[in-house]
Amino acid sequence: MINSYIIIILFILPNVVFSYDCREICNLTIYVNENTPHEQLKWNLIDLLYNRTLTLFPFEHYQYSLSNPSDYFQIESPILKFRLQELDREKICNKIFFNDDECSLQLQIFTQTSFIILFKLIILDINDWKPYFENDHIHVNIRENLPINYRIQLPVAYDHDSLKYNIDYYQFINEDYLIKDLFELENFHDVLRLKLLKKLDCEQTNNYQLEIIAVDKGGLKSNVL
Repeated sequence: MINSYIIIILFILPNVVFSYDCREICNLTIYVNENTPHEQLKWNLIDLLYNRTLTLFPFEHYQYSLSNPSDYFQIESPILKFRLQELDREKICNKIFFNDDECSLQLQIFTQTSFIILFKLIILDINDWKPYFENDHIHVNIRENLPINYRIQLPVAYDHDSLKYNIDYYQFINEDYLIKDLFELENFHDVLRLKLLKKLDCEQTNNYQLEIIAVDKGGLKSNVL
């Protein structure tokens, strides 16, 4: 008796979303860095749908249009284009969004059928803003003989980039070693404080000139406070 075997080969396609997910409504999400050149900010909807579903039918036969007029997009079917000359994440997000985790633009795209595309453009941050102090100098009055570890609040610097790139730390740029021997900068919960490491004696020195800068997570430095 001869034993017969049936060999079954399974082909597994990773990360493929099949077309039944896009029968009536299809989600398309695109990631792009801010300040991407304008000529690159256009997308062929048929290509995007093919990448999403692995089929051209029936998408190649549709005419695509926006459900409502958009300040940011226009369609020359099947090409979706970004309208503005500059893709500035901070301008767009400050105008629309309050969540630092994601900056995105969304729109609905209709066809002559009941098929709808929900398009989402997620704008990724780049480190294009330097931190800055609103003032380039301030005067702080400190009494002598205050206890060690006494803290004085200072104005903070600002950075319009996302948490990924905004302010990392503050530092003195004074070359005088006595400054770092007497003072320390603390940045805690976005509050900048000057910490006394020793008691001050105005009979010895009645003023100190501190030069402080902020440095962001990308290494960009602020003006001097």
